[in-house]
Amino acid sequence: MPFIDDLAMELFTLSLVGILSIYLTGSVFLQYRKNGANDIEGSLKPGVFPLLMLGAVIIIMGIYGEMTWPLPGSYNILFYDPYTIIGIVILMMALAIHFKQKLQYVGIIAAFSGLIAIYYGVNAYLDKMTSSPIAMLGLYIAFGLTGVFTFPTTLIYDMLPGRGKSSSAWNIVLVIFWIGLVVSSVLAAITAIEAVPQHLLAPP
Repeated sequence: MPFIDDLAMELFTLSLVGILSIYLTGSVFLQYRKNGANDIEGSLKPGVFPLLMLGAVIIIMGIYGEMTWPLPGSYNILFYDPYTIIGIVILMMALAIHFKQKLQYVGIIAAFSGLIAIYYGVNAYLDKMTSSPIAMLGLYIAFGLTGVFTFPTTLIYDMLPGRGKSSSAWNIVLVIFWIGLVVSSVLAAITAIEAVPQHLLAPP
């Protein structure tokens, strides 16, 4: 099987997940502020199909990367381990929304997945595995913290139907969650954009 470097596309898929998540959760929040807890599930439902497709693509590409070892040395472990786990979390979230299950159970898996991503990123930084250590560390920490704050965000969603309005603490959690999504999406996109010219000029 020939070597295929899909790293740029894989980073773009992560950025797309972040953009979709911002739009989806923002829509739910605005719907809640406008109409209360009425039809919150309806606000999330349009996001099921794109989340499902992105999650499936990430899992397929992640497993492909794990099986074929396309990156040099231990970079395969550094990238494809957390990448595959992210795909699994996204797919589970889409299915939980579709089948109207409580999201907090997927949220707690996302939180631990976020801690795993941070652990990988910190170790790669300490081992000086990249020529842009700060950018790489920022990418892993941003995605990791987004995963960690997915848990309280899903708790908020699960508790909204029984509450008249969101509290200030909830709003702070949501803002932190959105900041994490924005930063991680931008860093993933920038890294992918920088990789595209190099890959086009020097194909495998």
